[in-house]
Amino acid sequence: MPTIRVMRIVTGAVLVALSSRTPVAAQAVAGATAGQSRVFIDGAAMADYDQTDFEPPGPTLAGGVGIGTRLFTRYSLQFEFDIPGAHEDLFEGRGLRHRFVSKTTSYAFLLGRHFRMDKRVPIVALIGVSALTHKTHFTGFIDFAPPDVNGSRHVDFNDHDVEQWVALSIGFETPIAMTRHLRLVPQLRSHHVANAELGQLFPSGKSALRPRLSLRWQF
Repeated sequence: MPTIRVMRIVTGAVLVALSSRTPVAAQAVAGATAGQSRVFIDGAAMADYDQTDFEPPGPTLAGGVGIGTRLFTRYSLQFEFDIPGAHEDLFEGRGLRHRFVSKTTSYAFLLGRHFRMDKRVPIVALIGVSALTHKTHFTGFIDFAPPDVNGSRHVDFNDHDVEQWVALSIGFETPIAMTRHLRLVPQLRSHHVANAELGQLFPSGKSALRPRLSLRWQF
């Protein structure tokens, strides 16, 4: 399964990054970054576990970009945009075929709290809000025997739908310094939909979980 191979590659990359850093290099990077406020940009690959539909398909591969800045010594603010691949659910039977395709893009604003800043592997906890755009495409056909009330024996489906949701977003990440400017960042993001139905708040039961691996450039 492609996603399993990707997760193995991610794990291997993190282990190599940790083992390749010498204490001298770690101290140099820590000294260069301590007390400085820096803007950074991210490019991420991720697995998208989309649980916004009745029968959640997945995962699929996805990509994302981000930008952020350090606000204070232990706090940062960042914006992320994720574009997942399409989830597909196909059902075929005698005289019946349904194909359901969905994807949920996200625009997230996150506040980060930094821990273990003097350690080799710091930890950042994030919380914020995101706007989700959920697109679905339903196609297929059904054959009737005998004909339906209108005398038809065949009906085709081709329906598009777009929903806009607001979600609570939480996450964690561990930036691993490779050079003075480059970071390898294992990440986890979880988006929990608040308004799937009119007047409804948490919990909606709809969510998207995204393990990520980012390359981060700090200016």
